[in-house]
Amino acid sequence: MELKSKQRFIEAIGTLNPIEDAIFRKMAESREFCEEILRVFLQEPKLRVVSNHSQHSVTSIEGRSVILDAYCELEDGRRVNVEVQNADNTDHQRRVRYYSSVLTTSLMKKGEGFDKVPNICIVYVCNFDIFGLNKSLYIIKRVIDKTGVELDNGLQEIYISSVNDGSLIAELMKVFTESDVYNEKFPITSEMKLRFNKGKKGEKMTEALKGVYEALREEVDRESMKAAMREGMERGIAEGRAKGIEEGRAEGRAEGILSSLVSLTKDGLISINEAAKRANMSEEDFEKYLN
Repeated sequence: MELKSKQRFIEAIGTLNPIEDAIFRKMAESREFCEEILRVFLQEPKLRVVSNHSQHSVTSIEGRSVILDAYCELEDGRRVNVEVQNADNTDHQRRVRYYSSVLTTSLMKKGEGFDKVPNICIVYVCNFDIFGLNKSLYIIKRVIDKTGVELDNGLQEIYISSVNDGSLIAELMKVFTESDVYNEKFPITSEMKLRFNKGKKGEKMTEALKGVYEALREEVDRESMKAAMREGMERGIAEGRAKGIEEGRAEGRAEGILSSLVSLTKDGLISINEAAKRANMSEEDFEKYLN
């Protein structure tokens, strides 16, 4: 494991908060946890999650596949993807757009009409103020310009920020992002986080915490492997290109020599036998070029 990767691993396991990818994915294995946070994020106290999947893989045959942090199906049929983002280092809106399109495509059956396109909600949870407007909740709406008329195409985008604006979402985000912060309003989230941290401080880890450590280590190792693969591929491409150029030059030189020998033979300056010897060929093969 590289020094930078080791440092990142140490920093990650030092803060066992739900905003961390590996921690969140482990907690998202619990349907009750998903239900509790979605009731707050979607502001629907009676919302029910009927199924949930952590690290849900969505395969795109011709494009880039994705792994969803937490994929849930709600009682009313909506499909919800919850993503946690700890760093402001990507084009978040385009990422949301791509995730929603790949998820939609994966849920559609061949030959189905567009009326069967499922209702999808992307909840994007950030450890920063994503739009810089000092709000903990951003709900994106499609509105006809200068009319205020809202349109609904079945896609709901919700962005959650770690901004303390006094809301219930802000209270939950404190539990998500700040160490040693728990809240009785979110008993499941707080209990799971507390269990992880107790395991971290004690001599023996809980099985759940072992899973978190393993997930973090796998993530670091996977990134190191990807970097090594990229380096190997780039080196191989460079070596192949250099080899190809040299082979091309050699082939070009050989073709030039052969062309000159053919011209000399046609002009009667050297014999076919002598030209074939100089070209390191049989007379029969040389005559094919001559003809």
